[in-house]
Amino acid sequence: MDSSRKTPERSPDGKLIDQLARSGSDLTKLHQFEFTLRFPSQHAAERAELQLIGFAFATKIEPGKTPDERVIRATKIMYPVESDLQGLREKLNTIAAGAGAAYEGWKARVK
Repeated sequence: MDSSRKTPERSPDGKLIDQLARSGSDLTKLHQFEFTLRFPSQHAAERAELQLIGFAFATKIEPGKTPDERVIRATKIMYPVESDLQGLREKLNTIAAGAGAAYEGWKARVK
């Protein structure tokens, strides 16, 4: 075995899954994930919300840090699988970028 080969760096989602496991979460169980996206306006958030609902997310729009800003909390119940979360990260980044917004990441409770 070639010892000069490095193990591939874990993705941000893989690192978060590792944290869940270290916290005692059973990765074979369904988890509720909450994804956070920050939008510059109510209108932009509402347009993105329709796309998120199309991807089977439950959504909630909340006020942001400024009067115009809105935050979407998008939740989905799923297994903590790195490839699935990476695919969602790509979709959410695309939705956010199309609205001049930012995808901030996800969190999940220990199960």
